[in-house]
Amino acid sequence: MEIVVRGKNVEITDFIRDHVTKKLAKLERFFKRILDATVHFYSERGRMRVEVTMTASGVVLRGEGDGPDWRTAFDEVLEKLERQVKRHKEKLERKGLLRKEELVALEEIPGETEEEMKVSDRVVKVKEFVLRPMSLEDAILQMELLGHTFFVFKDLDKEKVQVVYKRKDGNYGLIDLVY
Repeated sequence: MEIVVRGKNVEITDFIRDHVTKKLAKLERFFKRILDATVHFYSERGRMRVEVTMTASGVVLRGEGDGPDWRTAFDEVLEKLERQVKRHKEKLERKGLLRKEELVALEEIPGETEEEMKVSDRVVKVKEFVLRPMSLEDAILQMELLGHTFFVFKDLDKEKVQVVYKRKDGNYGLIDLVY
């Protein structure tokens, strides 16, 4: 697994880098298909915030944590990611995808590119990402793993862009674009 560690207002020492690498490598004991991880440390108002984004067999796993120091914040994120990795592995086992010699090939997800720019007075951030073909069930899982309230994807069967979103009543809605 390739691990990138970055810091904003935080000096990333070799000790921090080694600690993070060792802890994230332990997640591979639950699921060996983790491809890469990006760890961001932020120091804000005397507190540390850590964001970790991992790619595992075509699915993005993400966690955030904060605390008074980097170790507390990182440990919080690690617990969240461990739960997500276990849940993703169980889902693949239920579908019977892990019993095959090779996991069903999902497209690799290259790193998302973020571009912060002021387009108008209200739009302060523009985020670009690669649209992935997937089933509705996979899109819902991806949305839940990321902790988002909506997710844009290309439907595997219909070959068109759709948006799944979480409703206030806990159910899901689907926006089927017509163009």
